[in-house]
Amino acid sequence: MVNPPPVPLYVRPAVPADLPRLAALRAEAAAWIALEHGSAQWSAPYDAERGLALIARGATVVTALAPHGEAVATATLRPTGSPRLWSGEELACPARYLSSFTVDRRYAGHGIGARLGDWAAWRAARAGAGLLRVNVWSDNTALHAYYRAQGWRWVRTVAGSRSGALFERATSAVAPAQVHEADRLRV
Repeated sequence: MVNPPPVPLYVRPAVPADLPRLAALRAEAAAWIALEHGSAQWSAPYDAERGLALIARGATVVTALAPHGEAVATATLRPTGSPRLWSGEELACPARYLSSFTVDRRYAGHGIGARLGDWAAWRAARAGAGLLRVNVWSDNTALHAYYRAQGWRWVRTVAGSRSGALFERATSAVAPAQVHEADRLRV
């Protein structure tokens, strides 16, 4: 049996009007994670002020299934990581840092998260970074398994940090198939 080609994804910069959708995606993910995996990940309310600041910097993107469609996923891609989590040597290495990576639960299992991760790795490579990194909740072992299955390497878990499970993957010079991006992306 031949797998069908991937459904097209459309990546654009998030705008302030996306804040309610970003908050809803996060709340939905938090409820599912708590129920299915017993983790308190994202249990704190969505920080709209922080969300607006990341949008203003051009760091947050949304992904839709149509050029002007509803956001079905979101991610934030930044050029710097947290010095509380990553060592000085690690921070000196050209990398990009992925966070707030969320897929609408209605689309779970459709490969959207994997393709958005591939897109982030490609964007990181275009920015001159050799690594894409993420820190995830230390107690969310299902998420750890997901990242490993997607080819990420576990670096370590930072003791005493609730989101201190560190993962990284090599970036890619190959653009993911059927992922279209808006001209005005700054990530």
